[in-house]
Amino acid sequence: MPIRSQTSSAPETGPMGSPAGTSTRRRTLAAALALGAGLALATPFTAGTAVAASTTCLNGALTYDHNDAEAGTRKPLVTERSRNSNWELWGRKAAAGQVERLSGGLTSATDGGFSACYTGTTAPRDVHVRFFSSAGDLWRVVGAGTAKPGGPNWKNETQYTFTTATQSTPAATTNLGTVKVPRSMQQAWKITDTLNQLYWKRGTASRCWTAHQTSTCDPLTVAWRQDGSSGGFWDHPSFPGDTSDGTDWVVLKADDPDSKHLILHEAGHWLQWQLHNKQWPPVYDCSGHSLDKGASAACGWTEGFANAVAAYALGDTRYVFSTGDSYDLLDQRVVGSWGKGDWVEGRVAAALIELWGPNGPDGGNWNRTVALMNRYVSSDFKQYFTQHRPLTGLSTTGAAKTIINRNTIVY
Repeated sequence: MPIRSQTSSAPETGPMGSPAGTSTRRRTLAAALALGAGLALATPFTAGTAVAASTTCLNGALTYDHNDAEAGTRKPLVTERSRNSNWELWGRKAAAGQVERLSGGLTSATDGGFSACYTGTTAPRDVHVRFFSSAGDLWRVVGAGTAKPGGPNWKNETQYTFTTATQSTPAATTNLGTVKVPRSMQQAWKITDTLNQLYWKRGTASRCWTAHQTSTCDPLTVAWRQDGSSGGFWDHPSFPGDTSDGTDWVVLKADDPDSKHLILHEAGHWLQWQLHNKQWPPVYDCSGHSLDKGASAACGWTEGFANAVAAYALGDTRYVFSTGDSYDLLDQRVVGSWGKGDWVEGRVAAALIELWGPNGPDGGNWNRTVALMNRYVSSDFKQYFTQHRPLTGLSTTGAAKTIINRNTIVY
């Protein structure tokens, strides 16, 4: 949860399969990486006679197993489809040719399906599909090499990847059925898949994460290793007076990805940095922070925002730890003994969740807060609520005031 460098079939879809309305005008990535985007070759001619093109497709669905912390402390093993995961088709264009990349694309945004195709003058040989722990150019999971995230020289940009069995002389349509991510790297694909749920609710028409970028996007990088002993933080980039030389990566260890909330909480820190156009509130004291106890006003704001990001993206008002333990941030019976006020991240998170909620005063979503954060860098929740909300037409009275007061925040 901490920020490391602190001193303490669906109709109409947008990019990456996002729901209609999220971004229907920009489809650059979807067009470039659409399912089955084989190489459309011009039909060659020999002595005036057309040579028929040959299309070969390997079809299937990508899945991964994972321990589900959201289901409780028993963390049952469940299987899910890996959506918007990068794939490449490799093979020989001719029997004596070199093995090379033939095409690429993304698994389906709805069910993880893929149709990896190649069209050429002859059918390809020795064909296989290679999968990567990334989604287009927008996010990736790295750490597959020898360096351990958080350790010496740990900046390892190697993605996880694996391939299907080679098809020597595949039929025009070959059904691979269900392709499962190998057990040793299944968490990498859980992270990749989970980040869809934040991207789809990013609240901008840009295909990038925020309105500050429109074509060339900053990717979200998550570093994870199953043997990682350091993690559960966002490695904040360097800022004035800081010598940590942060990477701007989310770093997760071992079983951290069991919790989707934890994945999205840390991604929420990175997103806030992006929403502020790579500025950051002056947060220097988060030592000992927790959901129920405050460390500082700035810590309550940034950690509370990250908790709210996870809850909002998942449509789940809890915070779920990697152990499967959880707290419902809106359950006053649970949080009645918590600290009070805007230093407490759980209180800030609950207030934001209610403000953005279906019946909340902000229009049923967080889009107006996203637009606010594109313009203003709030140093704490008080400044966000009392100064910056009025500047962007968001209410601070009536239902909005009732919500923060109910969560023990009084101005």
